[in-house]
Amino acid sequence: MHHQLKIAVLASFLVLTGIYSALTSSGGAPLGFSSAPGESNCTSCHGGLAVNSGPATRTLTFNGSAASSYVPGQTYNLSLTVTRATRIKYGFQLKVEDGQGGDAGALISTTNRTWLQQGYLNQSGSGNTSTSSGTITWNFQWTAPAAGTGPVTFYFSSNAANNNGSTSGDEIYTDAVTLMESSPSYTISGLLQYDNTAGNPLVNSTVRLLGTGGNVLQTTSTNVTGQYTFSNVPSGSYSVSALSSRPWGGVSSADALLITRQFNNTINLSGLRLVSADVNGSNSISSADALLVSRRVAGLISSFSAGDWKFETVPVNVINANITQNIRGICVGDVNASYQPSTVRQGTVALDLNPAVVIPSQGAWVPLSLKCLGSKDGIPLGSVTLDLEVPQGWQIEGVRSALKGMMPEYSLEGNRMRLSWFDLEGMNLGLHEPILYLKVLPNQESPAATNPWFLSSSSELTDRDGNVLGGLSVVLPRLQTTQERALWIIQPVYGPGTCPQVMVSGQGILELRAIDVLGRVLDRRTLQHSYDFSEMVLLPEGTAVVSGVCIGSKQAPVLVRVAF
Repeated sequence: MHHQLKIAVLASFLVLTGIYSALTSSGGAPLGFSSAPGESNCTSCHGGLAVNSGPATRTLTFNGSAASSYVPGQTYNLSLTVTRATRIKYGFQLKVEDGQGGDAGALISTTNRTWLQQGYLNQSGSGNTSTSSGTITWNFQWTAPAAGTGPVTFYFSSNAANNNGSTSGDEIYTDAVTLMESSPSYTISGLLQYDNTAGNPLVNSTVRLLGTGGNVLQTTSTNVTGQYTFSNVPSGSYSVSALSSRPWGGVSSADALLITRQFNNTINLSGLRLVSADVNGSNSISSADALLVSRRVAGLISSFSAGDWKFETVPVNVINANITQNIRGICVGDVNASYQPSTVRQGTVALDLNPAVVIPSQGAWVPLSLKCLGSKDGIPLGSVTLDLEVPQGWQIEGVRSALKGMMPEYSLEGNRMRLSWFDLEGMNLGLHEPILYLKVLPNQESPAATNPWFLSSSSELTDRDGNVLGGLSVVLPRLQTTQERALWIIQPVYGPGTCPQVMVSGQGILELRAIDVLGRVLDRRTLQHSYDFSEMVLLPEGTAVVSGVCIGSKQAPVLVRVAF
């Protein structure tokens, strides 16, 4: 009997010693002590103190920080740390469950300080001693479950043992950390550009991320390079588009011409350029759109029903990867995409301020003609866009057209004229042949003859196909008042009979003197005239000079003096 008692006592000692050793010094505790629902904790083997009554701190970090959510399928680096001063031996047991109590994801033992069995992770025999004074850390990994699992909870019990050789006096702690399921997120980024060859960036504009129903999910602004970025975008189907409050521009009479040609099926616009042609928002292209463009260019209207800007709406599918998608935009009406936002437009038309005309106080009509440098042929004109200012102290009172076909649209605001004209057939304009006559008169201010006309860089001349004509100059006279009794004109003039016409205005006696470069008078003619507007006047036969309407000769120029 005594022998049997000794055996029973020895067996009990070995069991208790094994349980203690399992949590603090051996290969781990029995399974089912993680404190998960339906499970016990370490107090079944270690006692003396109430659960969680000790001062120990416990932290569970994911990739170095606390977490509240997980991305399905992603693998995380986890660290479980227990800190309790004066303690040397430690143990733990951890498992991960989904909302139905099943295992969630996969725990991975990555060092010899832990071991894994049937979904439970424990300390190993070499992993129960503090890694620094009063602190122990176990490192391991966890691969999150598949999408649709929902919330998961990490349940773990930990033991800060007093190392007294028995199960008494050990501190038991239980914890639970719940993570919500989140979708993996990606970025959608790219450039917002103008729909021209250069792809000019559109800065400080709004880009929108749209859902499948067109609802706005995110908005962002482009930076100084036109770059935009949407972050935290889950996999799915989206579209991106843009808005802009940038200045409207790039539209000229050439666009009205091209819209008309589109309507007549002589060209084929596509993409945003076709969209931009529908300026009245009617979902069709007609001559009405061309007329509205012409009227806006001329300053007669200030907006279109379709707005100022149109942008692509581009579908984007995010499938487990970041996406780069550029977006293009265009000004409504700019069907040739000539606009260059954020870039100073370079003018394509020069200004030639010869010859000079004396203007009486009641005003006079002066011609506006074109000159093509280096050409003896006519000018194949298809459209005209002019934004012109008369010199300070003068104003434009009227416009007469010498252009073929439709009358030009124009507006007059003080000393400024904005004009638009286009014609499908075009016209072959003779060199120095006037296209307009402008009624100018001095205003209340004192006119200054030295102040130039100003031709805006938005002025443009094209052929009948809408191609910009280079090397052209707008020829306008210098303006003089009747108080200025004489003026000098420097013009190349070449031989008797070559230029039988001269422009005069006002009333009085016109004296023409031909003077060579040495100041010698070569010829003199006097004409008495009385006109209330400028007109071409035939000079007497044999007149040697005129006021600069001839080019192309290799003879040396002379000076022509005009006096009243």
